[in-house]
Amino acid sequence: MIQSAVLQLGMLMIPWPLVFLLLGLIVVFAMGKFFQRRYTWNAQTWTGYQDALWNALWIGALVGRAVFVLQHYELYFANPIDILKIQDKGFHLIAAVMAGVAWFVWKNRAIQRVVLAWAVALFITVQVVGWSLIQPLQTQHAYPNLVLHNLAQQPQDLAQFSGQPTVINLWATWCPVCHREMPVMQQAQQDFPEVNFVFANQGEFAAEIQAYLQKHRFQFEHVLLDPAARLGQHFNMFGLPSTLFFNAQGELVDHHMGELTKPMLQHYLKKIQANP
Repeated sequence: MIQSAVLQLGMLMIPWPLVFLLLGLIVVFAMGKFFQRRYTWNAQTWTGYQDALWNALWIGALVGRAVFVLQHYELYFANPIDILKIQDKGFHLIAAVMAGVAWFVWKNRAIQRVVLAWAVALFITVQVVGWSLIQPLQTQHAYPNLVLHNLAQQPQDLAQFSGQPTVINLWATWCPVCHREMPVMQQAQQDFPEVNFVFANQGEFAAEIQAYLQKHRFQFEHVLLDPAARLGQHFNMFGLPSTLFFNAQGELVDHHMGELTKPMLQHYLKKIQANP
């Protein structure tokens, strides 16, 4: 299933940046096979080409992660274990691509320059074409015309949150990943009073939600019921937890599927506060 944030293959959800990176590597690998036959590379040259190609993925990932961590060093160094939580998707994509390409070119500097030129050009082309194809899926959306209810069963129009940056978290009490990020959300609600934090529960009853919140002593200002999971359907976000980030004009600026660490959440908060 094609979603705005990920490519979903059954239970597996692959972020689009990773899809395009892997597709680019496959294209460059296929191109290498062509030039191997054309220039009759020996086994050592071909092995070196393959090794450099796949190692470029890991070099890029390490550099991309390191750059992102350094950009948010105060938060990551305060809780170093978060550096290892790569599921928060905190990577600097441009740094990762530049590092991976540089590694690949340097390791293959002995082969024909035309091969390196084609490899880099094809890889960049795959990235550009891929992003242009999914761009229509990621166009800005306003709040949907939906009326949900709070825990007291009072109707709540999402338009009421216009005028302030707003974070809408789609979650459920049975979701362990949702539970892990709840303390991060609660702390952010306290640290950023100028931002609305809305917790739209997906498919559960008010009584079990209330019991869950009381048990874990979570105090959220805006808890809404979405029994038919209409928000997830509207934004094509079917995994939990999923988080939507709106600017003060009620426009969707970004979204995140999966667990949010404190640094990654603050990365998004800066975007919606800066976005006009």
